[in-house]
Amino acid sequence: MVPGDKEGRPAADDREADLDGREADLHGREADLDGRKAGLELREADLAERRGAAEQILAAADQRDAITDARDEKADERSNDLDRAEFMDRDSNYGEHWPERRNAARDREHAKDDRAASRDDRVALTEDDDVPDAGGT
Repeated sequence: MVPGDKEGRPAADDREADLDGREADLHGREADLDGRKAGLELREADLAERRGAAEQILAAADQRDAITDARDEKADERSNDLDRAEFMDRDSNYGEHWPERRNAARDREHAKDDRAASRDDRVALTEDDDVPDAGGT
């Protein structure tokens, strides 16, 4: 008599059925792993795209900062030159160049606005709205 289950099937059939079940489980796990790999590749591609965008934002912010630094420097030079020239000239009426000084002040104001925009861009890069909170909501 061949050992088997209660229904009279031989034990070899049980082992084959068990093996088929295990192979099906293995294929399922492999498919799940392939899905996870595909998801990871998508996330890595998205991250690379976000990094590229961040680098462009930072480069633009650095460029704005360089422009505003140069504008501030020129405005200060212009203001100092006018003050010195008027102060040293005995015949000048101090205050004669108020429009130029107003323009220099406006240039410095624009530089301040540009620096604030650059700072905001850098801060925005550190904030991540896509991360779920710890509560799982």
